[in-house]
Amino acid sequence: MAPRIHSVATLADHWGCSTDTIYALVKSGELPHFKLGGKLIRIRGDEVERFECRSIPSEGIAASSSWSGTNRDDATNMRLERLIERQPSRRAST
Repeated sequence: MAPRIHSVATLADHWGCSTDTIYALVKSGELPHFKLGGKLIRIRGDEVERFECRSIPSEGIAASSSWSGTNRDDATNMRLERLIERQPSRRAST
């Protein structure tokens, strides 16, 4: 099976966040990536999984190492919500 490769848009859709959030993670170095043709940003599936695993709060992890996708989705959503809350607003003040 070929490794999964995500574009910024597909990863944002998968995580339920904006592409700006993904670009911020890439720019900060928190989410390793590579570029196609020197411009297109791509993120390997194993890097996504690594990010999701290290971003999960320890109190949210079940005692066993095999946990359901629901808990994983909940933990990912909590991490993404915290990241979004930290993002400075880019809207112009009126």
